[in-house]
Amino acid sequence: MTTTLASMLDALEARGHGRPETHGPLEIEIARVTQDSRRVEPGSLYTAVKGATHDGHDFIPDAIEQGASALAVERPDPNWSASQVVVEDSRLWTGLLAAANAEFPTEQVSLVGVTGTNGKTSTVTLVEHVANTSGGRASSMGTLTGSLTTSSAPEFQRSIAQYRDSGISIVAAEISSHALDQDRVAGSQFAVGVFTNLTQDHLDYHESMETYFEAKARLFDPQRCGVAIVSTSDDWGRRLVDAIEGPVVAIDTEAIATAAQLDSTGARFEWRGHAVHSPLGGRFSVANAVLAAEACLALGFEVGDIIAALGSAPQIPGRFELIDAGQPYSVIVDYSHTPASVAAAVDSARDLLSVGGAVILVFGAAGDRDAGKRPLMGAAATAADVVIVTSDNPRSEDPEAIIDDVVVGIESTDRQPRSVLRLADRAEAIEHAVSVATEGDVVVIAGKGHEDYQIVGSERLDFDDRVQARKALATAGFGGGQ
Repeated sequence: MTTTLASMLDALEARGHGRPETHGPLEIEIARVTQDSRRVEPGSLYTAVKGATHDGHDFIPDAIEQGASALAVERPDPNWSASQVVVEDSRLWTGLLAAANAEFPTEQVSLVGVTGTNGKTSTVTLVEHVANTSGGRASSMGTLTGSLTTSSAPEFQRSIAQYRDSGISIVAAEISSHALDQDRVAGSQFAVGVFTNLTQDHLDYHESMETYFEAKARLFDPQRCGVAIVSTSDDWGRRLVDAIEGPVVAIDTEAIATAAQLDSTGARFEWRGHAVHSPLGGRFSVANAVLAAEACLALGFEVGDIIAALGSAPQIPGRFELIDAGQPYSVIVDYSHTPASVAAAVDSARDLLSVGGAVILVFGAAGDRDAGKRPLMGAAATAADVVIVTSDNPRSEDPEAIIDDVVVGIESTDRQPRSVLRLADRAEAIEHAVSVATEGDVVVIAGKGHEDYQIVGSERLDFDDRVQARKALATAGFGGGQ
């Protein structure tokens, strides 16, 4: 969108963000805001953000050469030919300026932000489905729609502006802790904020659970969040409820999920005194459905419409997704990649077991990511009867060394599976799990879910657990391997 720099600064000042020092003309048109010097075009406002490895100020000459009309900088320089906006925090102001350039789209669109360790994708997908089925016009943003859970600040604002301009009135968006810490949603107003849970993940970035929690909690600042929907099923959720200053709906999703009845057709549970049936499997899916229902209720949808919509919920790619090729046992692909989500996937698999059946778990841990959670994932995996430890995006690390870390956690627990096998080749691990499964068993392939790649070294290789599962089933004599 094209607005003048002066009007952007005026609009931000009117919204209480102050008036930064400026140098150069302000009555210039700004076509776009970007913090990536490679994406600068004539008429761009380039924001010089200092990151972990690079300082955006170093790329200002490149940005000017490519046509930048204005700069947002922390260190001004009179030798730069472009107009300059001098700010204390260029990362924060990237979001604010991007919102202003897009004419504050979250003031015209009801934005539902969902944060938490697990369940974000399912919850935003369900909010979108319920709203559309109940007469609204909604869309969603997140893991299934972009390379990042939450896109960069300029991309985030542009996307919502495009939804607004196309007539969408509700956007449900996954909001990661990284995005909150890096102010990627600065300048946004959330009609509803949703907190799913908090379990160990991303500590390679946040360093402690406390700072991880503090990042998540930023979504619920009363200056940016209208109504908060918080699951109180863990201590972090209960603590968040006590800290939130604005309107909050606290709900014990674990109690509802525990009381739910699950079978091969999905889940039956009670929400606000009403019986609900969802075709989605897994007790964690019940929790996600309840949070989505509460969010839609806060948006003004009727209880009856919400319940009816949940009854037609679509399969969410890679979320407890059943792979059916006519085999006499269940094969499920799930995105579970944290200790808590692995445990939840195994627990949900047990709800599908036939008498005498076993849960066979295939999983691994990612390379170059939060190594501290690897033994915890191993310990969680011991809830399964048969465990096959494999690779999951090993990146620059030795897959066998990652497996070593996971196995330490398996061996540290008193509860031991009847079988533990190491197979670093993920395709081989999946094929082995399918080959040993018998009638009544449940095979859970955990970790990658919807992802269609495997990162080994510096290579991004084609790999989809769902495709590999069908190939393995075809080898075992079921289906056509499609």
